[in-house]
Amino acid sequence: MNGAADRYLYAVQILKDRFLCVRSVDLAHYLGITKASVSAFIRQMRDQGLIETEPDGNLLLTAAGQQRANLLGIRIEFFRRLLTDAGVHPDLALQDAISFSWKMSEDSFEAFRSMETGLIPGRNPCR
Repeated sequence: MNGAADRYLYAVQILKDRFLCVRSVDLAHYLGITKASVSAFIRQMRDQGLIETEPDGNLLLTAAGQQRANLLGIRIEFFRRLLTDAGVHPDLALQDAISFSWKMSEDSFEAFRSMETGLIPGRNPCR
């Protein structure tokens, strides 16, 4: 996973779930960055086939973009649950889970999932 691109894709997915329509300005506001930064990234993600822009400016994830956003969502939920189970306040757990998920390699994530499964007999990390 590419942390920066996945962050944008996940943000588009979150905003789409909340508001149905997502424009560059909405994404900039949500991420706390400039519209110019969002526009540059949108171009890159469009070139990579991860996102499409409708004529009215609405952003849509392609199937490949949706798949990457979903994978990030799985990671975030995994770490959020792990942290809240450990006693971390839910808001902080979510914030930290997002941070971990964007920066962690696939190998490290899989190691965490394997470790959690091995530590807690009968526990399914994908519940």
